[in-house]
Amino acid sequence: MTMATPSARRRLDATSVLTVFLLLCAVPTSLTFTAIGALGRPIVLAALAMFAWWLGHSLQRPFGTQTAVQPVRWLLAAFACTVVASYASAMLRGLPGTEVSPADTALLRVAAWCGIFLVAHDGLRTWESLYTVLRRVVLTGTLMALLGLGQFLTKNSLLGWFSVPGMSGDGTGIDQRGGFVRAAGTASHPLEYGIVLCVTLPLAVAFAMGDRQRGAIRRWLPVAVIGAAAVLSVSRSALIAVAVAGIVLAASWTPRQRLYAGLGGVVMMAAVYIAVPGMAGTLLGMFTGASQDPSIASRVNGADVAFAMAGRLPFFGRGFGTLLPTYVYLDNQYLGIIVELGVVGLVVVLALFATGIVLSWRGRRRTDLPLQSHLGAGLAAGISSAAVAFTFFDALSFPLSAAFMFLMLGLAGAYWRLSAGPSAQPATATSAAPAATDLRRT
Repeated sequence: MTMATPSARRRLDATSVLTVFLLLCAVPTSLTFTAIGALGRPIVLAALAMFAWWLGHSLQRPFGTQTAVQPVRWLLAAFACTVVASYASAMLRGLPGTEVSPADTALLRVAAWCGIFLVAHDGLRTWESLYTVLRRVVLTGTLMALLGLGQFLTKNSLLGWFSVPGMSGDGTGIDQRGGFVRAAGTASHPLEYGIVLCVTLPLAVAFAMGDRQRGAIRRWLPVAVIGAAAVLSVSRSALIAVAVAGIVLAASWTPRQRLYAGLGGVVMMAAVYIAVPGMAGTLLGMFTGASQDPSIASRVNGADVAFAMAGRLPFFGRGFGTLLPTYVYLDNQYLGIIVELGVVGLVVVLALFATGIVLSWRGRRRTDLPLQSHLGAGLAAGISSAAVAFTFFDALSFPLSAAFMFLMLGLAGAYWRLSAGPSAQPATATSAAPAATDLRRT
């Protein structure tokens, strides 16, 4: 086998692979390769390839290589083991024919999420590589927000032109609420789109506050675009998630920074009130009229159904992926987890999310550099907001929302590991680019 040249190896690093993954988010998630079926979405196939790539490099590591304990990675392993245990229990128990294929597919989806997590967690070995990927995550969120704003203004999905031979989808329609378009970007559902906004907004704020080497417009424009898209998403879930992110971020700010942030929020809401007549009333009505909202009633009724189903198989559940939409819509990922993975699965998932949040927050206390500190708070806020948003829909059933959550957890693990070592100032335009790092060094 011909050895790759050093320059070729440098080109294929975790930063490049994660960049390709983020580029594939431009492909509407409603499109799949018809011959493959449910796993045929490009970002899912890319994530599976990332898992295979990480596994191949892991098999080449010298036996007995010592690494520091990484709590998030151990909890990811616990989640994967719980899924496998639930799958084995379901197969031994016997599944209806309609549930076998979804259960098999769910295992591959978990492998894809592990691929995203592990490449980010293990492959980003320098502060510069972490900065680069986080900036590209923010860029992805900004472009998604711009597309969503375009959809809102034109009342068109703007995706009808997108066609790839061999791929098919379920249409490019858009929803409406209160007479306003519910934008979805390239996501298949507005709530999935909301996850992208709520995890990228705190990172955009972190760069705007901490990366003073860039101009003010360049730093704050992504914040304004993503923030405006979140407000105009006409999504109660997105607004709650963004509010949670703001509360977490505010806990890391000085009183003066909180005051400026509050004034900025008031200015943005005033601009929306003036520029979009009727939007303020619609947003207020989503909360004041929640008791009459059929979606709220559906979620409340779904809780009773979920606990009744979970009571039959309380420990490892009925099997991940086996709660089919034809049975019941729970609109709450945590209820779905307790049904499919039982109490064990719910505890592991909550511990995984909580550990990602805590390590990001604690990591910011181990550095004296403003950008690194702000990024730690941004990661904690992003994971917190996404974890809250999981209570409003079955987020793991949608490719973008699941992918961004596991990407954020992997980035949190990389941040925690790097924060234990020497800090590094963000690279300037004149600084020499550091050598890229690939998974062979992990």
